[in-house]
Amino acid sequence: MLDKGTRICPFCGEPVTFDETGRRVDVQAGQAAETNGLPELVALRELSPVPGTREETIAELRRLQKYFSDMDEKYAVLEDLWMMSSRWRQPSRSHWLIGGGLLALLLYLLIGIHFPAGVIVLFLVLWGLISYLGYQRSWRAYLAHKRKTELDIRTTENQIRNFYNDATRCFLPLDYTSPEVFHELILGLDSGMITSFEDYRINN
Repeated sequence: MLDKGTRICPFCGEPVTFDETGRRVDVQAGQAAETNGLPELVALRELSPVPGTREETIAELRRLQKYFSDMDEKYAVLEDLWMMSSRWRQPSRSHWLIGGGLLALLLYLLIGIHFPAGVIVLFLVLWGLISYLGYQRSWRAYLAHKRKTELDIRTTENQIRNFYNDATRCFLPLDYTSPEVFHELILGLDSGMITSFEDYRINN
């Protein structure tokens, strides 16, 4: 007898539980785990139609460039956060074992003269304590920094997305609203090197 909300999957033959909305519980749990306590990413609005002529496209690009220029600092902050996130590395157990061993050896040589010869247990205890406590402290610092950086990235991304969604008649995807892309698009269309926005998207 299956519990209420549980059905048999027609593909694998295993019981699958659904909530009152009809969504699979395991899918919801997986999505919750993926967010890791972060705010949900703001959904992007649908794109407006691309202007029909090159002149209209240039005029709209200049208008949008002026609008999105208020977000230049946010783009710079987001790039810095991405760089910080890529440079941060997990603490290494082997490094802490080596470093802990060297520090324990130094302490043992300084303190060991006050103990009977052959007290190697003191060295092993010092080595274990230094390596374990040092690694645990580094790991906690790494996790705290990682969570803070991820939260800062998500917050900045959502600020950019909210600002993007408020743009009037925006036909540019979000990835095309950075200052560099605006400059390249306007310069290319104005000089004739780019024939249309669609042509630019195909080649980039």
